[in-house]
Amino acid sequence: MTIRIRGRAAVTTVIALALLAVALAASSALSSGGSHTAVQAVPTAFAPLVRTDVVERQQVAGTLDYAGSYTITNGGPAGIVTWLPAPGAIVRRDRPLFRLATGAVTLLYGSTPSARELTLGIAPGPDVHELQLNLRTLGFDADGALRANGRFDLATLVAVEQWQRARGTAITGDIAAGSIVFLPGPIRVNGQQASLGQAVQAGGPVLTATGAKPAVLVPLDPGSVSRVARGERVLVTMPDGSTLPGHVEAVGRVATTPASDNAQASQGNPTPTVPVTVSLQHPHTAGGLDQAPVQVAITEQEVRNVLAAPISALLAQPGGGYALAVAEARRTTRLVSVTTGLFDDVSGKVEVRGPGLAAGMRVQVPAG
Repeated sequence: MTIRIRGRAAVTTVIALALLAVALAASSALSSGGSHTAVQAVPTAFAPLVRTDVVERQQVAGTLDYAGSYTITNGGPAGIVTWLPAPGAIVRRDRPLFRLATGAVTLLYGSTPSARELTLGIAPGPDVHELQLNLRTLGFDADGALRANGRFDLATLVAVEQWQRARGTAITGDIAAGSIVFLPGPIRVNGQQASLGQAVQAGGPVLTATGAKPAVLVPLDPGSVSRVARGERVLVTMPDGSTLPGHVEAVGRVATTPASDNAQASQGNPTPTVPVTVSLQHPHTAGGLDQAPVQVAITEQEVRNVLAAPISALLAQPGGGYALAVAEARRTTRLVSVTTGLFDDVSGKVEVRGPGLAAGMRVQVPAG
């Protein structure tokens, strides 16, 4: 289920509970000119008003996962499985995905399936082009003669021989069908579909995998999709409360309904959602978590260079609206009524306007 929390609603309970002590401490009659009151013996502190950008965000629930889903099959003739990577293993370019009795099946990067033997004289094609790109990236370029032209020419044959020599395999100059697999990038193994010693037929499944890069998957309400754009910056709140920057990597085009379980069935039909993928700016900071629940803050509105106060400094007034307890001389405060603008419940700031307020003034907040 998508959870949406708008700024003002998100802070109402916080203000009502966390600031009860501050409200009591500053409870003098509010006048347009302000009044002075001594600070009572309650746990309070002071924080400055600042000029900054304030962003109101939509908070949605997401899951820390890995982008992409692949089923890796045996692309060659039937063979006996002799080695498999463990679930959770990361496999990168030029490393084995699995081994059969006939040899290793190697990962190369690309988007074209490799379904034929690659050898001198075959018809040009995108599989040859991707092979050439990989050979050049790995440093096997036939002494500078290799061109990524999609034609398996003499320079390609020499580059393949250089690669085979470096790997310690038979130097044939050609690549048997099924001995390489093209995938878009590194993969993370998440399941074994075959077992050691098992005979796997041509086309039979061997492994399941995802991409190796952590991503946040968000099932977004279809009504909110129009406000989300690819490349938009977001903040991801991790299970430990820390926040990580990220951006929207992809926005789905089709709403899907999740498979219902007993809990959903008791609550009626599940709600259709649109899949949104969020990439983390620094993926390594995800800490290896998988299937962890997170919160994603998506920008809805933003104002720049405005006066802002901590949300926790707002004092709810009996007649409605809010006030701030502004620090005065001799440890006293003066109540100033304020008009609030955008709430940023991620940074804990709120846009405020009030008579005589300026950046650098200190306002009362709960201590701790």
